[in-house]
Amino acid sequence: MRTTRPVWQAVPVMFNSGKRPARDQKDPQDLPDGLVDALLRAGDHGLFVLDAQGKVRAPVSAQAARLFRRDRLEDLGFDELLGPLVTSTVLAVARDHLARLQGGGALDPAAPGNPLGAVDVRLAKPTGAFETATYAFEFVPLASAPAPAAWLVRVTDVTAQVQGARELEDLRAQLQTQGEILRGVLQMGGARFGAFLKRADESMKKINKVLKKSAREEDAFRNKLEETLDEVDRVRRDGAAFKLTALEAAARQFEDSLHDLRSRRTLSGGDFLPLAVKLDQLYGQYAVLKMLTASAAPSRAGQSPEDRPLTDNGTQIIEAPRFAAMAPQAQNRPAAPRSAPAGSLAGTLKSLTEHVAAEHRKAVTLDCRGLEQVPPAYQAAVKNTAIQLIRNAVMHGIEPTAARTVAGKAPHGTLRLDFTAAADGGFELSFEDDGCGLDPEQVRATAVARGVISDEVAARLRDREAIKLIFKSGYTTFPIPPGDRSHGTGLALVRRYVHDAGGKIALASVVGQETRFKITLPASIEVAQAG
Repeated sequence: MRTTRPVWQAVPVMFNSGKRPARDQKDPQDLPDGLVDALLRAGDHGLFVLDAQGKVRAPVSAQAARLFRRDRLEDLGFDELLGPLVTSTVLAVARDHLARLQGGGALDPAAPGNPLGAVDVRLAKPTGAFETATYAFEFVPLASAPAPAAWLVRVTDVTAQVQGARELEDLRAQLQTQGEILRGVLQMGGARFGAFLKRADESMKKINKVLKKSAREEDAFRNKLEETLDEVDRVRRDGAAFKLTALEAAARQFEDSLHDLRSRRTLSGGDFLPLAVKLDQLYGQYAVLKMLTASAAPSRAGQSPEDRPLTDNGTQIIEAPRFAAMAPQAQNRPAAPRSAPAGSLAGTLKSLTEHVAAEHRKAVTLDCRGLEQVPPAYQAAVKNTAIQLIRNAVMHGIEPTAARTVAGKAPHGTLRLDFTAAADGGFELSFEDDGCGLDPEQVRATAVARGVISDEVAARLRDREAIKLIFKSGYTTFPIPPGDRSHGTGLALVRRYVHDAGGKIALASVVGQETRFKITLPASIEVAQAG
C-alpha cells in the first residue's frame, strides 16, 4: 500500500496552463518552488508528457532519459521512442493502446489487462553490445475531459521484479515436482515408482524411434501417429496416476498436437516436424524428473544407481528420497558441475546432457555461458537449437571413454555453449565439442550411401562444402544397419530453427579433435517463435 503521494498526482498541477495567474501563485495548497524540478531530477521512475498527437513534450524526467538511453526525448513520437527497443508485435500493441487512449477509452493503468504492464526491451550498451530489460508503462490523463489533451507517462524498470518472479516460479515448480515424487514414492511404494520410471524411459525411447521412422505413404504416416499416441498416452496416464502435474501437462500438450494431426484428411512428413518442439518440452520434463530422482535410492557405499538392488520384476527399489538439488554436500562434488539453477535454460540443458550421455554410456559435461542474456523472442529458437546440437554431439561426436583414453584425451567429453551479444547489435550462439570431428571423406561416403547426394555431386564438393551435408535431412554419420532410416533429423532441424529465426550457421571441424558451430542471429528480435 502506498503511503506517499504518487508523483503523477503532484506533477499535473504545472500542466494546466503555460503561466499561472498571480492568485494561483499565492494559493497555500500550491507546490513549493523547485519541488517539481527536484522530483523530475531525482525520481526513480521515468516521467514525460505525451500530447494528443502521441508526441513527447516537456517536462521529461532525468530517469526517463536514462531508461531510454537518449539525451533528448522531446518531440519524439511514442512509436519512435519505443520502436527501436521492442519487436514489431509489441509496437503494434503499443500503437493500439495509444489509439484507444487518444479516442477517450476508459483505461485503468493498474488493471491486469494493461498490455504495456511488462514490456521486454533491448537496450544498447556503450560497448556496442546489448542487454535486455523489462519496463512497465502507465498512462495518467492530465485532464478530466472525455478525450484528454495529454497524458503523464510513467515508466518503471521492473526487470529485477520480473526476474525474481521467474526464479521463484522455477523454484516453486522444482519443489512441487520434488514433493510429488516423494508423495508418489510414499503412497505407491518405491517398487511401483521404479516401475513407472522404467516404463516412462521405454516410452520416451520408443517415441523417438517411431517419429524417426522413414515413411512415404499415407498409411505409414498414420501408423507412426498411432504408435506415438499409444506411448504418449501411457506417459500421461502414469504421470496422472502419480500426480506428476508438470509431466502430465507436457504429455497432454504433445498428445493434443498428435490428435490435431490425426484429424487431418492427409498427412505428409512436413506435418510431423512441428512435433519436435512439443517432444522437447516433454523430454525436458522427463529429464528433470530423472535428475530429481537420480539420488532417491538409499545411499550405499560403492554403488552407482545402476547397481542398486532390483525387485523380481526388474525395477529399482526407491526409498526415502534425498534430492540432490537440496543437498549442499552434493552441490560441492566436482563430478556434478551443475551451476545453473534447476528450471533455468542452462539447468535444463545440463540435465539433458547427463541423460543422453547416460543412455549412450558416455561421460560428458556441458559448460553453458550467457544463456541468461537470451532475449525472450529468441529463447525458443536457442533452446530448440541447443537441444539438437547437444543430442548430436553426445550421440555422434563424443567418443566412448576407452577410445578417448587411447587418443590421449580426457576420459570425459566436454561441450561448450556460449551466447553473446555481437558488436553489430546481433547475437552469436556458439557450440563446440572436443569429440572425433568430421572427416570430409566419410561425410561424402555416408551422404552417397544414404541417398542424400549422388557420387558425381559428392566428387565435386570441396571439403568445407562436404561437411555441410550433415544439415541435410536423412543424413547421419551414426553406424546403422542397411535400410534403417531412423536417424538423421536432428541437424536438419537445427538448420530450420536458425533459418526461421533469420540467422545463419557456420561449421568448422578438425578430424579427431573438435567440431564447432557458430550461429549468428540478427539485431532485430522479430523472429518466429516455435511452439
